[in-house]
Amino acid sequence: MMRTKLEKIFADNGIDGYEFEVGNATFNDVEVTYKLVVREQGAGSPEERDLATFANLSDIDTNKIANQQGKTFSLVGYKTRARKNPWIVQDMKSGSKYVINDTTAKRWFGKDVA
Repeated sequence: MMRTKLEKIFADNGIDGYEFEVGNATFNDVEVTYKLVVREQGAGSPEERDLATFANLSDIDTNKIANQQGKTFSLVGYKTRARKNPWIVQDMKSGSKYVINDTTAKRWFGKDVA
């Protein structure tokens, strides 16, 4: 309930050009500490920003759409701390996000050799 109120306060009283995200909380009997992320508007999450860099290093096309088992997926992020499944894909119909490994990412989104 408290997180919802904080999000509303930041949404209603934000600073132009910046986005606010209320993160995880730690608490004890008498206090609560929230992580607050302040980001330039439109900058995207760290995973979105890292996608271009790591896709280029792995010869992966971020504009490619993968059709798998009747679903269409697009690459939306890269988790630098995830060793086994660092690539984030999104089902274009449902909006659900999934993680995949390097081999699958190269198979689905690898750059075409000309």
